[in-house]
Amino acid sequence: MKHNYQALIHIILVPTRPDKMQPMMSMTKEEIADAIQSFLSRCSIPYQKPQMDESFLELCYHEATKRGYMVEGEEELKPFIPQGVAIAFTAYAHLEDAAIQVWMALITAAAIYCDDRFLKDTGSVDVFCENLLRRQPQADRALNAFAELIVETPKYFPRLTANLMVASMFNFVNSIILDKQTLGMEVSAAADNYPMFTRIMSGVAEFYGLAAFPVHLRVDSFIQALPSMMTFIVDVNDILSFYKEELVGESINYVSLWAKSRGCDKSQALYAIIDETVEAHEKVIRILEKKPAALQAYYDFASGYVQFHTVLDRRYRLDELMLS
Repeated sequence: MKHNYQALIHIILVPTRPDKMQPMMSMTKEEIADAIQSFLSRCSIPYQKPQMDESFLELCYHEATKRGYMVEGEEELKPFIPQGVAIAFTAYAHLEDAAIQVWMALITAAAIYCDDRFLKDTGSVDVFCENLLRRQPQADRALNAFAELIVETPKYFPRLTANLMVASMFNFVNSIILDKQTLGMEVSAAADNYPMFTRIMSGVAEFYGLAAFPVHLRVDSFIQALPSMMTFIVDVNDILSFYKEELVGESINYVSLWAKSRGCDKSQALYAIIDETVEAHEKVIRILEKKPAALQAYYDFASGYVQFHTVLDRRYRLDELMLS
């Protein structure tokens, strides 16, 4: 796990390979399935598994090639585009502008590339924001693509929304640097809000929450719901990642850290995070209840965001839980 509190961006599509000796799981498969089913039921989100949209994937490959992001022999970005496509055609299927969906797929792919490529050596991302502001070239073709896509944000979203989204992407880059510079740092017991702070940054929750609302909606129709949406975004990933992380004995994920910090077992921690997520979901609904268009956008996003995890079955292995 690349970031202790990573939420959305760390979605590299690599199957988990079971070892000959499986680690001891803190909860049975059935208990984890019951917990996830409880979460989905309480949020009234059905378990659905769409198939990868192959035509949209080809469209994104074509756009990346047209933009010069995939030159023969220099295709750093290509392996990450399917993951970008997965988020775009599920969580953002309700957006009517196909150009925005393609852009969302490509910028997500570029962000995943950064998270994968610069974990150990952050030299290139250390100067990424500075180079972008100075309009200087980045270290490689994929980083140049990432910078170009960030600069294009106002092309697809209103000015204030775009500003907030750009700041969120900058903080994502900062989270990679922060992880490296705080490696091994002992977190004070009094700093109980620090884990969520870093998770919001590394999960780019502000960016993905704002992108859920169609551009014709006024910002005052949804902005008050954004903080709760950000909690929902990072926590849903923790919940839906828990099974595959238990299979490999993951001990530095958010559920494990939550349990250790409060002296409880993982089962209690998982259900506490589910309670927090359901509360955030219900709060968003209450905030948006008088704004039907914004509320519908959130419903579409929330359902699609769960589908984003189900479509990446080799990553999250949710099929094995036999959810209904």
